[in-house]
Amino acid sequence: MVAALIRHAPCTHLLKHRRNVGLAVVSSGVLQLAVVVAGLAAATASAYTAPSVEGLGFEIGRLDTDKVDARQPRLFCTAGEIKRARQRVQEDLAARKTGDRLIETADRHKTLDIRPLDESWWDTVKNKPWGETYPDVFLHTMKEPLVYGLAAAESAQAWQLTDREEYADRAVAALMNLTPYTFQAEHYDVGLNFSIWGLHALRAYEILYPRLTAGQRREVDDFMTRLAWAVARNHMYWIEHNVGGGLNNHLAWHNLTLGLLGLFYNRPEMVEVCMQGPRGMMPMLEEGLLDDGLWCESSLVYHFTAVVPMIIMGDCQRRMGRQPSMLHLTGANDRTLKQAFDAMLNTLFADTMIPPIGDAYGARTHLWQMPVYEYAWAAWGDPHYAWLLAQNPERRIESLFSPPLPADPPAPPIGTLLRPEHGYAFLRSHRDAEYWNTDAWCAFLTYDRSSVHANADKLSLMLFGQGRLLLPDVEGKATVPHAFSSRIQSELNRGGLSQNTVMIDGRDQRCGPEMLRLVEFRDLPAEKRITAADDKGLLYEGVRQMRTVAMTPDYVLDVFQVDAGGTERQIDWIIHALDERAIAPPDTNPHLAGCEAFPLPDTGAWAWLRNPQSYIPDDDIRMEWRADRARLRLHMLNPSAERVILCGYPATDEPDSGEIPMVIVRCRGSRAVFAAIWLIGDRPAQAEFRTLPPRDGSLVYEVVTDGHARQHLVPGL
Repeated sequence: MVAALIRHAPCTHLLKHRRNVGLAVVSSGVLQLAVVVAGLAAATASAYTAPSVEGLGFEIGRLDTDKVDARQPRLFCTAGEIKRARQRVQEDLAARKTGDRLIETADRHKTLDIRPLDESWWDTVKNKPWGETYPDVFLHTMKEPLVYGLAAAESAQAWQLTDREEYADRAVAALMNLTPYTFQAEHYDVGLNFSIWGLHALRAYEILYPRLTAGQRREVDDFMTRLAWAVARNHMYWIEHNVGGGLNNHLAWHNLTLGLLGLFYNRPEMVEVCMQGPRGMMPMLEEGLLDDGLWCESSLVYHFTAVVPMIIMGDCQRRMGRQPSMLHLTGANDRTLKQAFDAMLNTLFADTMIPPIGDAYGARTHLWQMPVYEYAWAAWGDPHYAWLLAQNPERRIESLFSPPLPADPPAPPIGTLLRPEHGYAFLRSHRDAEYWNTDAWCAFLTYDRSSVHANADKLSLMLFGQGRLLLPDVEGKATVPHAFSSRIQSELNRGGLSQNTVMIDGRDQRCGPEMLRLVEFRDLPAEKRITAADDKGLLYEGVRQMRTVAMTPDYVLDVFQVDAGGTERQIDWIIHALDERAIAPPDTNPHLAGCEAFPLPDTGAWAWLRNPQSYIPDDDIRMEWRADRARLRLHMLNPSAERVILCGYPATDEPDSGEIPMVIVRCRGSRAVFAAIWLIGDRPAQAEFRTLPPRDGSLVYEVVTDGHARQHLVPGL
């Protein structure tokens, strides 16, 4: 499953300390590191024992398989599971294809050029501020060793499935190539990086144990002891310095490594601290889950970087018969791990896409692509998980160890939902089975606080329909290996120009811990509505804002009000349409003929935008975009706009990448009201949209479609 996470999940790096921090070591870590490195030469002749880590809660000491019965796999799989997997591959076509994909992967590993890992790079960067070393750290403590971790684990699994010795030989060679690793590097990310490829190594070790000599086992035990120590000291650094806001996905990975090593080496004190200690898995669940079970880092994609380690731990505990396990513990506030898997089903667009809110690195991830639900299905047998897994055309090796899926599992129930602790609202045109895998609509508005993976996206709107994102939260994809520290991520992706919201004076919103105010939320038969507001000037000093989104069967009403308190400001209403394949047909966009080149700032995020043009509207603003079979139309009442700016948002950080259509409706003044309707598809063919006299503090709008009029009272700001 760790292999599956690495191959399919988004980047697991995060926003941490924003100050420049040099070489930082927990307690007496410098001296301890010197002891570790100096002792490596002696380790070939005598067993390695880890130094103490202050505050950890247990002594790592020496991890030694001579003290446990490791003759049969028991952590990640059992002999019985392997037997059943082999039988399923013989009897079931889908299972056979899964097995074939594993064999193809293992065959590629046979051509891997195995070379010793070079750790001398650390001497060249160890005195630099940590903020400057992300790419080096990612390359040398994650990407390079991960190659051998994956080769070891996947080749070992292929040997399990086939008994072919060439896979075992390749797995042993890859595993033993990792064992001299000294874990010298120090950085925010190293604990997580070491944990991910170290767990691949542990999986391989469990499978290969009967094949290894006594000397090889001692080398691997030494390696695992050093791994535990390196992860533990990084873990304590995070706790002592409250990195990442205190509750962070990195801590879950640290806990997983220490907990699984505790299970494998029969060290119950390690398991206990992993689960119940400071920033242990259960305290993280209790404090880090919000609403019905969503993780707290302001990014739905990052939800799994925190909970995946917890279910891996629980799965291994289940297999070994260890109780209580993460699968069945109930913590304070009635929190359970299963809630985290159920909650994600409630966030999805109709094609099971996870809304790319917050840091998502340009990814468009569908929930069925998260193979961790194989573990959830095996753990709890929830038929809704089976429904999700059934949509995956290429299930992974874990599926061979889990129960077969039922023939026709039911789709999960779903509808219009509010998640008040997150500040998320999901307005949906259809419910339950009529929603999934159809042309159903979903409007997603956020008024969240700013946690560690938040963007400047408050009061931002995403709109989904016709099987695709129509108004996407956009990010230009980084083509460098480490997306988190990439230039496009820091300069463009997190800022207001990448959201569908309002910017003031060309500046990004301020981030803060306070949520905006929920004004109203309704789920009525013919109108779903959300209104949220910044009454206090949290996002921009001296500026109040309110956005109302109302979904009807024919259109989506979108009213964004801004009050700058009597001070003239530049007020930009921003949206992005479809994707880089979208076109704006000239016959339905007559304003294009009157556009002229328009200069935008050539610094910061603005410099990333391409081919800016503008026109000055003399009437309502109407636009249309098409891509494949999708059609999106905008009708905005003219907000006394200074101009409408059209430009391209870069799909990637490469200069020749595609462009996503972007619109900026610019007003200049102390107040602005952007009132618009969105029409999805070909019906209705026409819509009349107008404002009526205000009523008792409310703005009033009327929309007429196919001879039917609807009125909407919108709270006034």
